[in-house]
Amino acid sequence: MNGGAPAGPHANHVADQDENASSSNRQTPGHLVYDKYASQRRAWCDAIRDQTHAWNFNAFELYSRTHGNPLVTITVTLLETYELLDGWMLDREKVVNFLLRVEQEYNPNSYHNNTHAADVTQTAAVILESFKKQVKQIPKLEYFSIIIASAVHDLGHLGVNNDFLINSRHPRATMYNDKSVNENFHIGRAFAIARESPDLDIFSGFSLEDQKQIRKLMIETVLSTDMAVHFDLLNRFTTQVDAKPDLSEWTDRTLLYQMLVHLADIANPSRPFHLARGWAERVIEEFCDQGDREAAIGLPVSAMCNRATMNMPRAQLGFINIFLKPTLTCFERAAPEFVRMALEHLDVTIREWTALDQAGLVLPPHLMPNPAQQPGAAGGQAGGQQQPQQQPAQLQANQPPAAQPVAPVPPVPQAPFPTTDRQLPSRTP
Repeated sequence: MNGGAPAGPHANHVADQDENASSSNRQTPGHLVYDKYASQRRAWCDAIRDQTHAWNFNAFELYSRTHGNPLVTITVTLLETYELLDGWMLDREKVVNFLLRVEQEYNPNSYHNNTHAADVTQTAAVILESFKKQVKQIPKLEYFSIIIASAVHDLGHLGVNNDFLINSRHPRATMYNDKSVNENFHIGRAFAIARESPDLDIFSGFSLEDQKQIRKLMIETVLSTDMAVHFDLLNRFTTQVDAKPDLSEWTDRTLLYQMLVHLADIANPSRPFHLARGWAERVIEEFCDQGDREAAIGLPVSAMCNRATMNMPRAQLGFINIFLKPTLTCFERAAPEFVRMALEHLDVTIREWTALDQAGLVLPPHLMPNPAQQPGAAGGQAGGQQQPQQQPAQLQANQPPAAQPVAPVPPVPQAPFPTTDRQLPSRTP
């Protein structure tokens, strides 16, 4: 999350300014982002090289370690891991230029930000590593397409869902005719950046035919992250894998990769719980912020965005049971080792959220609604009930302040995860 970062076009690159940054930045062409940390990137990549396929990968820590540049760092590391840089079809300088622009254009939302993009990109690599035993051989072109699609899958996200954009008549909804508005924008913007200048065109080294294949695969996979197509996607995948269980016989793997990127996008509740809870807090914060914005412009507040009725443990349990767990089960024949590992963590997470719900946790303290937002408050859902008469100021001054709602302390973490690693991730990224 970028919650502590200042807003603006360079919001993700403002930390720890050095003395030469401003002068060097003036020498950088306007379409490029000054690569302030170029000299440190090699060390950052080397430091996470053994984490590229680890399920305890911590994108929050990577954000802090890289001064707000987790996406460039993990993406470059993965491209190096699969030997896609230096000697293949890619120009390293163009790739870095492109990724710097992409990272810059991720907005500092609570959840849909560059840290989430880094997490999803690494998750996609974990799943790729797991199912390559089933598909036998994965061409470099497909590795590249999936890594870059994952990196750009939420590019330019505004922190609101498609329904908000449609109901508020946002220009993006008009542009994309109310169809997968966010997802169409994300992938469209990614290709627009690449085509803006030869310095940014990461596809220029490919043949025209390869470029068409990459573009098709990237578009299809990013569009598959729209939750509106979730159930149709699972049904189509189940039908195809039932008809042809041997994935190595699939001549067109588009559907396989659509499932992969969709799963990578929603899989963070199956991370170790200290990470899963960090992501949950951030997505709930973004939902509540959307509900506040809906109320402010006179739109009906979406059911899952109502701060006054939100219950974080129950919301997470509902998402896990309705969406994530069935997706993992559906994908088990493609990536059995990954799915079994993720389900083990998910079982622990379900127990943790259930315990927190039983302990009375509703929302973290900083997300609790103001009194005016509570059901029954004036202007809220009181339904015309008479309000208590205002007390004189002198009497009010002598009374102690009203207690603020405080979420209970979480119960003691359960095995098998060490208690020393259970602290909620820092809210800086």
